[in-house]
Amino acid sequence: LIDNVDNMIMSRPAITLFGDSITQQGFSAAANSGWVGLLSNAYTRRADVLNRGYSGYNTRHAVNLLPTVFAKEMNPKSTLFVTVFFGANDASLPGEREHNQHVPIEEYEQNLRTIVTDIG
Repeated sequence: LIDNVDNMIMSRPAITLFGDSITQQGFSAAANSGWVGLLSNAYTRRADVLNRGYSGYNTRHAVNLLPTVFAKEMNPKSTLFVTVFFGANDASLPGEREHNQHVPIEEYEQNLRTIVTDIG
């Protein structure tokens, strides 16, 4: 019985959620409304939900994180799906914040292409 349980746990596919603070804070307990928590609940015992949300990050940061978040050893056959939610910080106005997070639209588009190509 224990071997069967171990095999079931090891064979679960993964759902990887990659994004900014909207992803990071997706396990919000407020009124059970966090989208990551709801997704995790919907896939209970069927998939492992991996929250890779980074508050304050934009697509420029995300491109640099790719080797860490999506290791080359990751088995695409065991991945159910991946979400990529970036853009809120990229869209901030230039010079608007202390940590200027703005990314010009052309670079944003290229960064998203790089992220999707690297994951896929």
